[in-house]
Amino acid sequence: MRLQIKWIEGWAYAHGTGPDGKRIRRALRTRDPARAEEARAALEAKLWKIGLYGADHVLTFEECALAYVKDGGETRFVLAMARRLAGKRLKDITPAEIREAARLEYPDASNATLNRQGITPARAVINFGHQQGWCPAIRVKAFPTQKPKRQAVDARYLDKLRPHLPHPLYVMMMFLHVTGRRVSDAIHLTADRVDGDRVIFETTKNGEPAVAYMTPEVAAMVAGIAPEAGKVFPYAHRSSVYATLRRACGKAGVPYLGTHQPGRHSFATTLSKAGFSTKAIADAGGWKSVRLVAEVYEHPEEVGQRAAKVIGKRLAKRIPKDRKA
Repeated sequence: MRLQIKWIEGWAYAHGTGPDGKRIRRALRTRDPARAEEARAALEAKLWKIGLYGADHVLTFEECALAYVKDGGETRFVLAMARRLAGKRLKDITPAEIREAARLEYPDASNATLNRQGITPARAVINFGHQQGWCPAIRVKAFPTQKPKRQAVDARYLDKLRPHLPHPLYVMMMFLHVTGRRVSDAIHLTADRVDGDRVIFETTKNGEPAVAYMTPEVAAMVAGIAPEAGKVFPYAHRSSVYATLRRACGKAGVPYLGTHQPGRHSFATTLSKAGFSTKAIADAGGWKSVRLVAEVYEHPEEVGQRAAKVIGKRLAKRIPKDRKA
């Protein structure tokens, strides 16, 4: 095997056939002939080592990260960890190294940020490599975090915000409150997906289609908004929603709760208190994980109280009147 350098519009590319017989077409990312030859030789040597010893003995974290991204993996935060773990062989990386890399990359970050921006992307890359047969799978202990206490609200919270919100944003907040959908679902919702009180989502965060239903009042409010560029709500990104909402909360004198707590969280809390099963709540709100809903919204004491009421009502019908006292 010998790779050749080909020049395309002034850029060097390595062309040839690898030890496994596969065609190689690789950008060398240089316009300099000397550096192109160095890169060609290094690539050729690496391909030989992969052919002789296997990819697990050669591939580095950043090379696996590149393959992960090309395969459709989430790019956010991967590049930072790829820089931090650059040069390290994929098979040699330990959980402790990943935790340390996260600390070094984000020295002033909270534990939640270290988990989200450090451990999660690094773990995803390595486990992608495992799926390709390049390295063992890895488990990394997350940094301890304390989950923030979420607050459920009713429509009175939104009523206080109404005078301080643009009308389309108030309607969108009501939409989230009665359907339990994510703000991203609302932002991308197009007018052709709304049929009366029925809303069809082609794709959601979990990658699956979904159907939601509005109350008649909210359906009428949604119908009264003139679509812009085919979209029901005139917002391109959630950041503009949050900024406007935060200002309105300050003017209304109510706590800023974002969109999740007045919407999705309040929706599930209301259904849980009304006696809906965990599975029913998950189906109604589009949660893929029933376990997640159970962990967040099902409290043993409340479930026990509801169970006692149901059983008590059934027993009361069977006990003779003269024995009731």
